Amino acid sequence: MPRLFLSGGVQDKRTEHKMDAILNWLINDVPANALAGLQFEATRYATGTLGVFFGIWIFLEPLLKSRKIRKPTPRRRQIQMELFNSFKTICVFVALDIAIFDVAQAGVFKKYDDIAEYGQLWYWLSIPVAILLHDTYFYWAHRAMHHPKLFKTFHLTHHRSHNPTPFTAYSFAVGEAVVMYAFVPLMMLIMPIHGSALVIVLLIMIFKNALGHCGYELFPRGTTHHPILKHMTTITHHDMHHERANGNYGFYFTWWDKLMGTEHPDYEARFDAVTARRSRKIAPQTA
Repeated sequence: MPRLFLSGGVQDKRTEHKMDAILNWLINDVPANALAGLQFEATRYATGTLGVFFGIWIFLEPLLKSRKIRKPTPRRRQIQMELFNSFKTICVFVALDIAIFDVAQAGVFKKYDDIAEYGQLWYWLSIPVAILLHDTYFYWAHRAMHHPKLFKTFHLTHHRSHNPTPFTAYSFAVGEAVVMYAFVPLMMLIMPIHGSALVIVLLIMIFKNALGHCGYELFPRGTTHHPILKHMTTITHHDMHHERANGNYGFYFTWWDKLMGTEHPDYEARFDAVTARRSRKIAPQTA
């Protein structure tokens, strides 16, 4: 009988310790992690989208009128919708950040803090390697979300922006926000990356995302025929994806689309027409 009481007492203490740990996590860790996540995600989003909006749509717009891929420019109502969806996306990212902070502290990921641990060479190499991995992940995840059984749940919200703006970058349904977020923890499971290198990669992501939706072609004439530049996705490349709601699934590079036959066959001609407008006075196409 005493053993039963002792066993029960030990079990009660263990349960009490678990409850204390959970309460401590809820009271201290969750708010701290949520605040840190909100500060980072909101700052990253604002830096990328507002930077592109003011830089391209406001300051450089008079110089880029002939490079507007399609007209008319989206109305205020669309931008309001995109900002609302972006707020939801940031909330999803922050919620996932809370869990990721704890997983990271448990040593599950290969993120490190001392550059000397892997050296300067890997520090700088890890950035393009991460971009290459993200490009592959994005192509296949993006293409999968266009499957008829997945499109409405995951990707339709994003495509409500038929003629995109810089704020389309985060205009996701909750499911798509989770899919987009998932790349980072998956990458950190398999690849060592320094914390500051990861921040650089994440900033490149948002700037590329906002630029890809800006609606103004920024690449120089002849890009699609250049031996190196032709492998990069132009603004026209992704704009055609929004216009037609299929094909041109790549994020940074065109090679997956070319390899898998998903690049629009008239992409190069469309790009050439857009970039020739200044000299030939070709009017922008209407949406």
